[in-house]
Parts: sequence; C-alpha cells; structure tokens
Amino acid sequence: MKEKINKDRLLSIGFYGGLSLKAVNALIEIIGGVIMLMINQDWLNTMIKVIAIPELIEDPRDIVMNYLLVLSQNTPITVIHSIAIYMLLHGMTKLVAIVLLWKKKLWAYLPVVGVFVLFIVYECYSFIHSHSLTMLAIIIIDLAIIVVVILEYKHLKMEK
Repeated sequence: MKEKINKDRLLSIGFYGGLSLKAVNALIEIIGGVIMLMINQDWLNTMIKVIAIPELIEDPRDIVMNYLLVLSQNTPITVIHSIAIYMLLHGMTKLVAIVLLWKKKLWAYLPVVGVFVLFIVYECYSFIHSHSLTMLAIIIIDLAIIVVVILEYKHLKMEK
C-alpha cells in the first residue's frame, strides 16, 4: 500500500509541478505578447541601438550585437506583431487548459492532450528549421506534461 501512496504522491507532484511551470510560461508569453503589440518600429530600433552600440564600440565584431542591429533594421513591425498575436493566443490557450486541469475537469483532459500534441507538432517544425536547443527542451517538457496528464486522467478515472 505504501508503494501506491508514493506513486500517487509522485504523480501528484509531477502533475501540479508541471502545471505550475506551464502556467508561469503561459503568463510570460501573454505579458511578452502584450508588450510586443505595444511597441513600434522606431522604439524597437532605438532599444536595440541602446543595447548594441555600447557593445559594438567595445567589440565591433560582436556577432550577436551585429545580428541584432541588422535584424532590427530588416524586421517589419508587422512580423513582430504577428509573433505577438501568436504568443498571446498560445499563452491564453495554455492558461485555460491549465486551469481546467487544475480544477480536475475530467472532460478537459483529452482535449488538453490534443492541444499539447498540436503545440508539439508546431514545436518540432520550428526545431527542424532552427535547431534551437531551447525549442528541443520545450518539446521534451511538453511531452513530459502530456505523459503526466494522461497518468493523472487514468488515476482520476479509476477513482470514479
């Protein structure tokens, strides 16, 4: 019996811990999306220059700062606003899903898994094009969340 209690406790810690991490991530996405919607091209260029120019004076060959400078001059604000809208929608979707899971709404578990699978499909597409280790970490975390959500769903179904 003790083994079952430990498994249940571990599952609960993983479930609520994972949901908490995803909730923080969702809030950061929402805040970032709102901030990105409020900026304009001049403000973006000014901020990047404020950050990049002192670094470039120190090291004119700084790859990152030179890239940021070129990026700010060549990225239309419409692209930034499109990213902002994606971040807002992604963050809000995750937050709604997390609230439903936190409240143990049994009907929501499988649709939430479906939503996270769609996120992973997009994240894999993004990873294939960017080879970003951050994106790979996000994919792994989302896979872990799906596993924990499915386990929690099975656990709740057995209790009823």
